[in-house]
Amino acid sequence: MRDSRALVLKLGATALAIAATAVSAVFVTSHLKNANAPLQPSVLSASDPGGLSVPGGGTLVLSPSVRQTDAPAVTSTYAS
Repeated sequence: MRDSRALVLKLGATALAIAATAVSAVFVTSHLKNANAPLQPSVLSASDPGGLSVPGGGTLVLSPSVRQTDAPAVTSTYAS
């Protein structure tokens, strides 16, 4: 009796895993990427120094914030 319960449990778990995989595959294939979607979202251009008006009377000004440095390159990502 005990062996049959284990077998039923294993078969049920296997069937559930196969069903979940099949349902996921159907879901993914039915939601393909939209070919008409833009490649990049629209952003403020760098030629517009005035910035963007913010509700409430403020202005948002974007500028580059990434700069080069003389620091040595990271060669390892190990963390203890």
